[in-house]
Amino acid sequence: MATDGGGSSHDLVVSTWIMYSIAMLLFFVRIYGRWLRMRWVFQVEDYLMLAAVGFYTAFAVTNIQIAEGGGSNLYEPGQYETFTAAEIAARVKGSKIEFASENCQLCTIYLLKACMLMVYFRLTKNLWQNRVVIICGIYTLCGWIVSELVLFLDCKPYLTGHWTLPPPESECATYRIYEITQAIFNISSDVMILSVVLPMFMRAQMAWKTKLPVIIVFSMGLVVLACAITSKYFTFKNIYDNSYQFWYLREASIGMYVTNLPFVWSLARSTISFLKSSNYAGQGKYNDPRYGTGPQTNDTRAKTGNATRSSRHFNTIYDSRIGRTEILSPSESEENIIEMGGMDRSTTKSAASSQESEIRQWPQPESHEDNYIRATTEIIIRKD
Repeated sequence: MATDGGGSSHDLVVSTWIMYSIAMLLFFVRIYGRWLRMRWVFQVEDYLMLAAVGFYTAFAVTNIQIAEGGGSNLYEPGQYETFTAAEIAARVKGSKIEFASENCQLCTIYLLKACMLMVYFRLTKNLWQNRVVIICGIYTLCGWIVSELVLFLDCKPYLTGHWTLPPPESECATYRIYEITQAIFNISSDVMILSVVLPMFMRAQMAWKTKLPVIIVFSMGLVVLACAITSKYFTFKNIYDNSYQFWYLREASIGMYVTNLPFVWSLARSTISFLKSSNYAGQGKYNDPRYGTGPQTNDTRAKTGNATRSSRHFNTIYDSRIGRTEILSPSESEENIIEMGGMDRSTTKSAASSQESEIRQWPQPESHEDNYIRATTEIIIRKD
């Protein structure tokens, strides 16, 4: 194995299992956090991630087998005449594994893109960026379909030419047309997604101690993009250089990290005390009496039997702040990014005052239209 940008076969095996272990750890933490919040009601992106894990595992295994195997149907001119029957059989097997590895890597990175696009679609529900996310999703889907078609159809006359020695044509061994197609769609879709998401996070109106970690996590997508570019650089620079395997591994592994870390961060913020912060109140921009975040005055009173319990205001005033993303303003949708979709199944509790108060929770009628729990709060002010 060439060492230009890579390393030995042993280095690839060690790197694979280290990076794979980290990815699986983050995945299981993500699933645990989602289970705490959603129980067994998972969302589309969770199932897409499960499929991505399957392809990623297959890619990791096949990538190692390529490194430790006897080669493929790609060899230097004049080398075929020196092969023994056993070496030819080993190279045929290696060529089949290499084809499977290419497909697994392709499906892994595109499933990870789909996972993130689903999250961005939910987070931008009330923002103009939502349409751009949809466009990115359509373009990404087209990129995956075209790349798959080229992978399966670029070797003529038959698919089996990818593992035939000698190959019927050079394309069956070099994958050059596929590599060019995959590079164009993969890199361009990454650029499109990052150009929409990162500026949105930068402009989000929230405290920097909350915003900065999120920006850092999602900025790791730039590292994924760099790995994709580097892998193609080594592929086109020297077709016989196997260093691209290291960069394939890094691209897929860091993609797994980027896709799972936001959910891990959300779990950490909800469980680690010093990371917890007030979600919305007390930050200035939400000083709105509709949400109960405005300043308390002596004239502010909620009386028994008053409009506090009126059905006219039930849907707008007392909905869960985190759960009701469909009534958020654009700026509130940006803040909701930190909750990764705002799917908390519990209501937020608010209390308080400079005077002693009693809070009663009135149960929500069973005939509600969605899965969120709402509560009506009656506040009785006691006078000394």
